[in-house]
Amino acid sequence: MPTRHTLFTEDFLRRLEHLNVVTRKPAAGHLRGSHRSRRTGTGMVFADYRQYSSGDDTRNLDWGIYMRLDRLILRLFEEEADLPVYVFIDSSASMAHGTPRKFDFARQIGAALAYLALLNYDRVSVVAWADGIAAELPARRGKTQVWPMFRFLEGIEPSSGTDLNSAARAYFGARRTRGLVIPISDFLEERRSSFAPCVQWLRQFRHEVVAFQVLPPEEMNPELPENIVLVDDETGDSLPLEVTPELMRDYRAALHAHCQSIETECRRQGWSYLLARTDAPFEDLMLTALRREGVLR
Repeated sequence: MPTRHTLFTEDFLRRLEHLNVVTRKPAAGHLRGSHRSRRTGTGMVFADYRQYSSGDDTRNLDWGIYMRLDRLILRLFEEEADLPVYVFIDSSASMAHGTPRKFDFARQIGAALAYLALLNYDRVSVVAWADGIAAELPARRGKTQVWPMFRFLEGIEPSSGTDLNSAARAYFGARRTRGLVIPISDFLEERRSSFAPCVQWLRQFRHEVVAFQVLPPEEMNPELPENIVLVDDETGDSLPLEVTPELMRDYRAALHAHCQSIETECRRQGWSYLLARTDAPFEDLMLTALRREGVLR
């Protein structure tokens, strides 16, 4: 593949190619892919038996049963289907912080997983959200769509506020096919009270979810002068603040509790959750942590 992007090295892409996205639920797609489907068809994995009916494919008759019982019985196999993959990347203003930027790290996560899904002939949609849907790459499949997907992601920049619940409702209200949803965000605005409705919405349509919470060391353990003015990038509100050891202790405890609440909600639904630190090697996240979580194999 020619290099026409700035997201990854060719060596890293070659290492990714040996991995597959794993789903716990059978795929709901309609085109041929490589994931198990509830439909029976011409796959390789045996599913069940049923009585032969006129017009059925005689190639699937179990002649051993016919010889023993004098009955025409069909062997059914799981049909392989494509998996709808929905990559949701937070493009709100808060994602511009960190070194490297949270948004750049999130964009790489989304690009890597979309890349694997496209190689697997799954249907991939990419959505950037802020206070609504900021940009959208409609569903596409196949290796030829890798470079358009990379270019789409390279053209997005963070701006505005954030509202995952509104974005998810707007997007999935018109798309009811069950699939794998991958929200990638710092989730700093998604308090439990606002995150729960989004969870209910995704659960209603039985989506499988792999959530990434992206945070830089500057936010997890900030080093600040004694007197600062905090400015909210998304609202413009400011707050003069005296930084004390007690305040920093309370901040770290509150952030930990917030991250725990997001993870707890995800785990309660049987979803995957990963805390993605931007100071950790990206390859470790993709090649080690995701395999340990069971998202890739």
